[in-house]
Amino acid sequence: MKVKGKVKISGLMLIAIVFLCGIAYVFTPQPHVYASTTIFEDQEFYAEFDTPLKKASITNGSVYVVNEKGEKVSAAFSLKEKNKVLVIQDLSEGIYTLHVEKTAFKKKSHSDIKLQFSVVKELQAIQSQQDLRDYFNILLNEQRNLPGEMEAEKTESFTSEDTAGSHSVTNNQVDGIEEGDIAVTDGKHIYSIHEQSIFITDAKKMEVISKINIPETYPSKLLLHEGKLLVFYDKYVEEKARRGYYGGTSMTQVAIYDMSNASKPQLIREVGQEGHAVGIREYKDILYIVTNNSPNYWLLREEKNLDLRPRLYDSNEEALTRAPLDSIHIFPGSREANYVIVSALDLKNDKTSEFMAETFVGAGSSLYMSEEAIYMAAPTYSSMGTLEDSMEKISIMPMWNNDTELYKFTISGTSVKMTARTTIEGALVNQFSMDEYNGYFRVATTTGQASMREANSNNHLFILDKNLKEVGKLTDLARGEKIYSVRFMGEKAYIVTFKETDPLFVIDVANPEKPKVLGELKIPGFSNYLHPLDENHLIGIGYDTKVETDAYTKQPVVYTMGMKVSLFDVSNVSKPKEVDNEIIGGRGTYSDVQHDHKALYRDKENGYYGFPIVLYKEEQYKGSGALVYRITPSGIDLAGDMIIKAQGEQYEDWNTTVQRLLYVDDTMYAVTPSKIDAYHRTTFEKLKTIKLK
Repeated sequence: MKVKGKVKISGLMLIAIVFLCGIAYVFTPQPHVYASTTIFEDQEFYAEFDTPLKKASITNGSVYVVNEKGEKVSAAFSLKEKNKVLVIQDLSEGIYTLHVEKTAFKKKSHSDIKLQFSVVKELQAIQSQQDLRDYFNILLNEQRNLPGEMEAEKTESFTSEDTAGSHSVTNNQVDGIEEGDIAVTDGKHIYSIHEQSIFITDAKKMEVISKINIPETYPSKLLLHEGKLLVFYDKYVEEKARRGYYGGTSMTQVAIYDMSNASKPQLIREVGQEGHAVGIREYKDILYIVTNNSPNYWLLREEKNLDLRPRLYDSNEEALTRAPLDSIHIFPGSREANYVIVSALDLKNDKTSEFMAETFVGAGSSLYMSEEAIYMAAPTYSSMGTLEDSMEKISIMPMWNNDTELYKFTISGTSVKMTARTTIEGALVNQFSMDEYNGYFRVATTTGQASMREANSNNHLFILDKNLKEVGKLTDLARGEKIYSVRFMGEKAYIVTFKETDPLFVIDVANPEKPKVLGELKIPGFSNYLHPLDENHLIGIGYDTKVETDAYTKQPVVYTMGMKVSLFDVSNVSKPKEVDNEIIGGRGTYSDVQHDHKALYRDKENGYYGFPIVLYKEEQYKGSGALVYRITPSGIDLAGDMIIKAQGEQYEDWNTTVQRLLYVDDTMYAVTPSKIDAYHRTTFEKLKTIKLK
């Protein structure tokens, strides 16, 4: 297997990266310092001390930076956090040493501090397995409770209503960039997942014509591409450790089938990589897979020569292999015990093309992809505890600091290169918090907590350039609330926040340097998914709510009630309004579309929008199925009710609950794990049912 390499490093630069290439602890008798040892050229360098510095230290020469030749260099110094955090800016690529003389501290110190760090223009590659072991040994020796692998989000710019004319297509975030789904159609066949099998159903004849079995695992996603079916699944690979016990690893794999004869699928190839999927995307014949993986680095206590390189799989080689060293990279400033693995495969030549993979030490949880880049968002963790006067007293615990690291991977065919990184305030609600438009990256976040009695939350919109440098921002939006949904539509952004009511904000982002709020609408309830109907109208899907006063605390308590579908008119940007709404069921009612946008059924030709639903009223189960509405700029009207009423059951049966709605020509299909129901596409008369077995 050939894996594309990266920039080589040598000499003193390698020393800086090998020794932590993330974060270092430098302990002198007093004081202690926590600092990053490698940063990007456009980043600020932070050094945090357990004792404050004198304000004058950054101007009187007791704090300074020298280059490799020992020459003092010009830099911008500042102090933060009660003078305990030293910030250095405006350093170009190179290796530097920070000098902090003992006279710089307010308290008497027994020694000066010298701390070496590197400034790099781009990510550097690991050059030996010992580099990796050194990195993870440092984390191990700190005995920190690091967070584990980030859970990939369950949900994924204004896209047009992409339709294939005679059949429905997946509701992707960005037109032309496929995300895959649990049920798909090519206009002739329906492909759906049931337990460990993929059923291929002839849409016209309504009969199962073939089945693909994938033993010992459960397929999670399907993607169609040029007469081929891609099946994604997790696979646990067991292996025997050196000391006699068994261990294993989780792989994310894809099996590619030739469907030119749908009754006899032919396996072409399987590829995979270690870890759990953050996301998959397909664009212009290239498949991209992104996973998170946490290596078993704690085994370093028993195996000094442990191989920590992530595993890759290619059926062309018929065995697991390890990622080449020059494809493994460390994020400057990283302290993560995780890998992010980004792979690419050319589907035009899927039998013989190279399976390209790049590995980065770090973690991600949300993924957005444009035509030119993959953006990864990862919540950041603070690992600083209260530093005492001796190492034995130091307590280092991970703490959520409500910030997000953003990574940009520039793509060109199967080439993937990490080209920019930054940290922004706040947390994202999901992938729709991110968007790229005209070369600018926009992202919406929430800081603080909205659920506390004394809520301290705040909401922000940041606009970044191609290097992820901030060019504009909008802050202090809806204090005390948090973001529930975001939709970017060209030069407008729509943000829904909520605590007791649902404000819909209309924001002008035409001038990247000066985003501004144009209008605001407050109504009961909230929308946790926004979908464009046209340039002047939005569909909101979420919940109705009611507010009651708690008898004991006398504080307002918000209860979610029935599901709510809203139609917003934003043609008058200063006065957005809710044209119509539909309240469905009562407390307990839910739909997959509220957390997975791919569950939205779209039939633009007839103006239909629908979704699976489980119905509750007065907290009692009333049935499940699907609803389809005709939504136009003038209002919302129920078009099709395919709910099967409960017959005394207390809860829904997952096996017969509708997961997706699809259409082919004049027929609509309600796909469940165990059966498919066919309905007329416009009258919604039930036509036929087939069981998947």
